[in-house]
Amino acid sequence: MNKISRLPLIAVVFMTILSLVNISGMGSAKVTVNFASIALIIGISAFFITSGKEKDDGNGDGLDIKTFLKALKDKQTLILIFLPSMMNIICYIIAKLFVPEFMGHVVGRIGFLALDKFLLLIIQFMVTALGEEIAWRAFFQKQLSKVIPFVPALIISSILFAVCHYTQGKIIVVLYDILFVFLNAILYGIVFRKTDNAFASATAHFLANLLAALLFFN
Repeated sequence: MNKISRLPLIAVVFMTILSLVNISGMGSAKVTVNFASIALIIGISAFFITSGKEKDDGNGDGLDIKTFLKALKDKQTLILIFLPSMMNIICYIIAKLFVPEFMGHVVGRIGFLALDKFLLLIIQFMVTALGEEIAWRAFFQKQLSKVIPFVPALIISSILFAVCHYTQGKIIVVLYDILFVFLNAILYGIVFRKTDNAFASATAHFLANLLAALLFFN
């Protein structure tokens, strides 16, 4: 195992705390969203601050367009990239059959998106997916993997990522929502682990979000 330096460690700790505060439901819905947003900003900022050192250490910074394009030529990687989209189809079918309230819950959770303006929605999904992958996979998961084995690091980062998407609602609906966010986060983390590239996991994330929009909001 490698050592994690002080700045990334502090960022990881703060991201963890903010994620847990988010799911505690403290404050209003607006404040709850802000906790997750602050964690995201910390992760992105810490990534870019430490990316130079990662390159110097020979580990890559997790954000290289050449390795991304190379990864797209690998059939296993392509399958992994499309798995979260398949997961969203499963989520949709189960919700339609057993958890119909989930549809409205998701609409409420991402109501800030321009659902009525497709081109703007595409841009929002691209920016959001890349930002979250930089923060939670290229930074948090990668840093945590330096001090603990990959599987626990993957699970911890995926749990925290999922609880950052917590929105108040009926308990069964909230748990259903968090479960599928967690499962997709696991898949994003595996894509990143295989490629060491946030562009790859962000592509999987973007496609899954886009498909979800087409399924849930039509």
